[in-house]
Amino acid sequence: MEQFVEKVVGLNEPKTIFMLCGIFVFTDVLTGYLKAFKNKKVNSSISRDGYIKKVGWVIAILLGFLVDLLVGVNLFLIGSAIVCISTEGISVYENLGEIGINMPFKKYFEKLDQKESE
Repeated sequence: MEQFVEKVVGLNEPKTIFMLCGIFVFTDVLTGYLKAFKNKKVNSSISRDGYIKKVGWVIAILLGFLVDLLVGVNLFLIGSAIVCISTEGISVYENLGEIGINMPFKKYFEKLDQKESE
């Protein structure tokens, strides 16, 4: 995880950061739909809520970019990107596991899900 954070912090081109976040958001939407189709739980309300969350990520990334631009640092965009990529990456990982792809760390996410539901 530390190497991932170091790589993202090392990015200094906003275009690259936007593209990276976009790839993770798109992949989460795609794997979410695959999971919904597999489980026969395609639902427009759930989709709408997911899209609202995705628009929220876009706003957070743009806000981070604007704050960095105004303040003259390269911190807020990077911070927003790390949270976005981490969150969406975990979601993609969970979705892939739920559609039947054998994920090596799936057991750790199952333990987290069990603790949250208690």
